[in-house]
Amino acid sequence: MESRYIKANAQVIAASVIYGFAGIFFLFIKDMDAGPVVFCQLLLGFLALAIYLAARGKLSEIRLRGKRKALLLLGAWHAGVMISNYTAVSFTGVSMSVLLLYTAPLYVLLIAPVILKEKISTKNLAALALSLVGVVVVVGPENLVSGTADTGSGYLFGVLMGLFSGFFYACIIMTSRYLRDEYSGLEQLFLSTGVTLIILLPLMSKISSAALLENLPVLLFLGVVITSIGSILYFTGLEHVKAQNASIISLLEPVSAIFFAYLILNDPVSRSTLLGCVLILASSLLMSLGEESKT
Repeated sequence: MESRYIKANAQVIAASVIYGFAGIFFLFIKDMDAGPVVFCQLLLGFLALAIYLAARGKLSEIRLRGKRKALLLLGAWHAGVMISNYTAVSFTGVSMSVLLLYTAPLYVLLIAPVILKEKISTKNLAALALSLVGVVVVVGPENLVSGTADTGSGYLFGVLMGLFSGFFYACIIMTSRYLRDEYSGLEQLFLSTGVTLIILLPLMSKISSAALLENLPVLLFLGVVITSIGSILYFTGLEHVKAQNASIISLLEPVSAIFFAYLILNDPVSRSTLLGCVLILASSLLMSLGEESKT
């Protein structure tokens, strides 16, 4: 394998691991709700990304072209996935929220036949079954039945937010596919982030200067390292990595999130969480292999 392909794979791997830290560092934020955190994170990431593109002489090349309505939708989906995911982290923890985020292939399977007129294959049905069983195992059948069990009244709300994050993530996947002939990955990221910031602009009134100063180091990490550096590594690496290979590598994100949550936060990992992790990620893997066979 040529050195540039090795480097590209390493970039995608590094990006996936970096993304895994998002939920962990969100828990270090004090006295700020999910919405204002997302706004500050994206604003800092947007500025860092603009500096990178300007330094590479590519900022002037980014402009609005066709499919503008889809680009607006992409910005809305980004707002939805980040706010719902961080809300899920608050109520259910890092491990649960990141696994629920990765139920996105389940929604893609359900929506694609309607929107994209794609047929569901036997492999896709198997992936759907694995994902559904994985969600039930992770959440816990007793919690789905009783609603609270021993986890507190906000638990099911957190689970619901986690499932919403997976749905919005699926919308991002499908909208991004629609836009890829018009905009590159970095262009989609830059323009849609600008749209998301406009959507979330009213949340600025909820950000106090004291809370902003107290949380600035964590917000800088979320914005510069995760939103900007992580995305730059991912999209530049993707130029020399097959899309299906990148989707398989990206499964490192939930795995690394669970591992580092255990290491940094002492977040316990139960057998049911591990089993659900295997089932949900196996469904994503099947989906990736399905995409490869189509290609």
